[in-house]
Amino acid sequence: MSESGLVDIFLNECSEILTNLESDLVTLEERSDDEEIINRIFRYFHTLKGSSGIAGYTVIYEFTHDLETLFDKVRSGELEINKEITDLLLDSLDYIKMELFTQSEGDDLEGTRGKITSKIKKYLGSEPGIKEAQGSDFLNSVGAFKSVGKGERYYSIKALFREDIFNNGIDPLMIIEDLSSLGEIVSISVDVTKIPDFDRLDPEKCFLSWSILLRTEQDESKIRDVFLFVYDDNDIDIENVTEKYLHADDSQYVSEKKLGEILLEKGILTENQLEELVELQKEKKFRLGDIVVEKGLASQKQIDEALFEQEKIKKKIEINTVRVDSSKLDNLMNLLGEIVIGQAALHRIADELDEERSFRLKNSLYSLDRITREFQEQIMSIRMVPIGPTFEQFRRFVRDVSQSMGKEIKLRIEGGETELDKTVIEKIGDPLKHMIRNAIDHGIETSDERKRRGKPSHGIITLKAYHQEGNVYIDIIDDGRGLDVEKIKKKAIDLGLISSDEEVSKERIVSFIFHPGFSTAEKATELSGRGVGMDVVKTNIEQLRGSVDIKTKEGEGTLIRIKLPLTLAIIEGMLVRVGTSILIIPLLSVIETIQIKKEDYKTVEGKGEVILVRGEYISLIRLYELFGINSNNVNPWDGLIVIVESDGEKLGIMIDDLIGQQQIVIKSLDHYISESRAISGATILGDGRVALILDIHGMIEEIKGN
Repeated sequence: MSESGLVDIFLNECSEILTNLESDLVTLEERSDDEEIINRIFRYFHTLKGSSGIAGYTVIYEFTHDLETLFDKVRSGELEINKEITDLLLDSLDYIKMELFTQSEGDDLEGTRGKITSKIKKYLGSEPGIKEAQGSDFLNSVGAFKSVGKGERYYSIKALFREDIFNNGIDPLMIIEDLSSLGEIVSISVDVTKIPDFDRLDPEKCFLSWSILLRTEQDESKIRDVFLFVYDDNDIDIENVTEKYLHADDSQYVSEKKLGEILLEKGILTENQLEELVELQKEKKFRLGDIVVEKGLASQKQIDEALFEQEKIKKKIEINTVRVDSSKLDNLMNLLGEIVIGQAALHRIADELDEERSFRLKNSLYSLDRITREFQEQIMSIRMVPIGPTFEQFRRFVRDVSQSMGKEIKLRIEGGETELDKTVIEKIGDPLKHMIRNAIDHGIETSDERKRRGKPSHGIITLKAYHQEGNVYIDIIDDGRGLDVEKIKKKAIDLGLISSDEEVSKERIVSFIFHPGFSTAEKATELSGRGVGMDVVKTNIEQLRGSVDIKTKEGEGTLIRIKLPLTLAIIEGMLVRVGTSILIIPLLSVIETIQIKKEDYKTVEGKGEVILVRGEYISLIRLYELFGINSNNVNPWDGLIVIVESDGEKLGIMIDDLIGQQQIVIKSLDHYISESRAISGATILGDGRVALILDIHGMIEEIKGN
């Protein structure tokens, strides 16, 4: 691998580690006794140190060595995690980011590093930069051989490192210590035969090799991860030797005992029966299951079921991952889009052929359709990523901003495993950040104010994600003071958005906060209050074909709900004809297609045209008028009406004819073409024509605005 390639891998890995470290450090401040988080943080610091040494970032290597030593004191209980130490560690991460990812002046970086290092040294005292005794103390702590326990494996590891390994910032003893964190080192031996005579000995070179026997419940991939940065350039051999120890130590008893444990758990055998059967098994050398059936203690079916369960226990799923440039996924998705367009063209050609040829071609196309759909699902699943890491990035943000405002606020995360398209993930960060900032600044009260209201002193902001009806919903919830609806209404009147005597619903009043330049703040702060932001948030979300809704209760808090599509690439669409034009309605928005009677059509003052559908009046929109299309069909009762819905609001769309349903590849439009909120994009049909894709939510909003 080239040096530049190694550096790229290092920087990508560092970016992920630093993000995870920030989140874990803030969480640890709240849960200071969480050993899992403590060990994970230590592992992150150790990985940063090792990988920075390999990539040639000596300054980062030395700096992270001190951080690792400091956090080792936290891990051992010598230091208790508190705000001071958390601030110091977070400042350290900020410095590493500046060193790696910004173009800051060298003197500035050196000064920052010097200040932080001085603070770290205060906690470390006179402790040397490198723990010389750590290796020997650790090596003396290896365990003794025990019989193989349930789920345990034995690995023989031979490690012969390059002589210049120290130049890369790698300490073999730290690697061995990392191995011990995976389980227990049963035995370890050092080969010293390659150490040269004293007059030729170079203390900066490594002449040792190690042979290690590790007992662990982890699979081989986890062990390889420990040697991640040295595996290719050094002689590392990892062998699963569990079977050797099984056979060397009464293999039948050890391996079959698991079956006995399962039968015991199921209540098929008692402990006394199991002990007797094991002794009998040793004498006769028969399989335990056969003996149990022979004794009439269980049926063969019960034994088979237990063996099946045993096999499931033995099989550990090893997930192999590979990094892929996201642009390659985008290209793959574009190619899939072209395949879908080509399929549509073939279906159209099939319709134009004679009956026999059409039948044969369509039969072949049905198989192709199935394969293409499976192909699409696989690609879509590759593009889907969990939203959890995006949510976790806000832990540090909430901590810093709330402290700067003198407020106590905790971030709660729910549904971090919820997946959506990586493109959506990439674009949702800024809108979320703005809404969280608003919740901190305007929503959550100070501790004193909360106590007066009978609330806990600390406020809570909850980020929650979940799937529902083919969409992803993200809720931003705070337990603060809620929105002042009367104040918003007064501001709306002042801006001329509504008249003072106009009756307006609470929902519409609240929606005014998305109006450009709208702010009820009496003075602007560093965070907000300038009336810039929420309108941009709404615009950004709508560009993702999403919507945003607000519910609030004064004194109790506010919920902002974002609705997003799972993907921005391919949708199921309903093709409709208006005049000579073909338009696409997203199938997820469609409720039904109906024909109405003349008496079901009315014009209502203030609402425009409406139709009566099962006792409910629904607004009607004529697509030929909206898009300036020539159509001979002007009477609603002569054509078809597609009933659509978005966020609980229904709309009747008047069309001339319904063509069918198919997968649609969404193509974005230039801004000057797509100024109408009623259009979300376009697609290419099988005959090469371009069809506009309707944005139902945007259409409803546009009608409201008019």
